[in-house]
Amino acid sequence: MLTVKIVEPLQAIEWLKFGWRMFRANPVNWALMGLLFGVIVLVLSMLPFLGGVLLNMAVPLLTGGMLLAVKNAHAGKQTEIPELFSAFKDETTRYQLLMLGALMLGAGFVAAILSKLLVGDMISIDELTGMPIFNFGGSILVFLLLVSLGMGMLFTYAPALVVFNGMSALEAVKGSFQGAWANALPFVVFALLYMVLAFVASIPMMLGFLVLIPVMMGAVYASYKDIFK
Repeated sequence: MLTVKIVEPLQAIEWLKFGWRMFRANPVNWALMGLLFGVIVLVLSMLPFLGGVLLNMAVPLLTGGMLLAVKNAHAGKQTEIPELFSAFKDETTRYQLLMLGALMLGAGFVAAILSKLLVGDMISIDELTGMPIFNFGGSILVFLLLVSLGMGMLFTYAPALVVFNGMSALEAVKGSFQGAWANALPFVVFALLYMVLAFVASIPMMLGFLVLIPVMMGAVYASYKDIFK
């Protein structure tokens, strides 16, 4: 049975510190892994028709691989770039992560429809991904934040719960929301810190994401270890 612990809000800073220490221990391999992750996401996002579907299927698998790499690094093992694809190896894990991708796609579509109904012309729907496109103005920023936080609570810890706890995709989504909701304040602090770091990382031609992607994977792993027993 999944047990959730409550942590202090400022623990979010410690999670990021853990991710940074992990990155510094082997910056070249982590940066190359972040580059490969980013390139795959970029290529899939540019594909017509099925690009959005393939992107949603791939992200949980790649995330699972990076989380496994973080766990190995935390145990003192050498980080290897092929670990990015380690979640593909186990058939059960691979299937559940693919199912998780399908749930992400469905949740994004539902969020887009509800957003369209609630906010109207300020939101349009991307034909390829089914995700909402926001035409910013006034309170739409607050609405965007709430939607992002809700999606984050549902899916941030789901890959870890599949990979490390052997949960089904649906159980993992429920568990992720349970853990994030119980720690709503530290989760919000964590999300806000990520938004700031993502903005900074995007300035030098998105090159900062070579660092930010692995650092955030390390931070997610640290927060998973803190929140779930």
